[in-house]
Amino acid sequence: MSGDVQKPKGKPSINRRHILSLLLAITGVLLIAVPFVLTRINSKRNDDIIDEFLKQAEQAAFDAAAIVDEPVEPLITALPTPTQTPEAQALDENQMEDQSTPAPEAQTKAQAMSKEEIKKRMTGVLIIDKIDLRMIIMDGVDEATLRVAAGRMPGTDRPGEAGNCVLAGHRSYTFGKYFNRLDELKPGDRIIIKTTDNEFHYEVYNSFIIEPDDLSILEDIDNQKTLTLFTCHPVAVATHRLVVQAKQIE
Repeated sequence: MSGDVQKPKGKPSINRRHILSLLLAITGVLLIAVPFVLTRINSKRNDDIIDEFLKQAEQAAFDAAAIVDEPVEPLITALPTPTQTPEAQALDENQMEDQSTPAPEAQTKAQAMSKEEIKKRMTGVLIIDKIDLRMIIMDGVDEATLRVAAGRMPGTDRPGEAGNCVLAGHRSYTFGKYFNRLDELKPGDRIIIKTTDNEFHYEVYNSFIIEPDDLSILEDIDNQKTLTLFTCHPVAVATHRLVVQAKQIE
């Protein structure tokens, strides 16, 4: 009949548009949420390892104080020297790998280093209260190491030794992660490095920007006990390197 009411056309396309919009929204949420969740998981893992390491260090100090000239082996063995670390052996002393901040998609990848390997290679903890930083220290500056720790440059001195201990670290896109807030440190700020058998205190006295190929920061400074921290600068651009230097005070 000519008087029949026609059903409006176009509804299927509207529904398809709604579904497509919903799918795009879900995809956007996942792209934001997945890196955040992985960062939280990895941060929790590192914090657990750091807490365990610090407890071992405290126990080692307690045990050492309780021993009075007893010819016994320490409960916690000495930390390995740089030459015992395969990663340190593989790197040339003058090599400074690019410490560029990993791309967002790289941050979603699972960590290649296991918790057991991290605990085995860990040589200390870097603590900077001003920027709420607690960070694992390892020997080496390869990408796998810098994903989980501050890496000591091969050929530089260990914490507490006369010379220059140089630590490299990434700057994360997440505020407060890795060396992200390193630029906030000023002369007079304090830095602590804890190992299983000692604790070293440093005071910041200098910070500056250098070119990526400037190796002068690896040199000793007036034969003092120096700690040098460096990372890429600016965040997410990494055209230069931010350097913070501190001297041991205790």
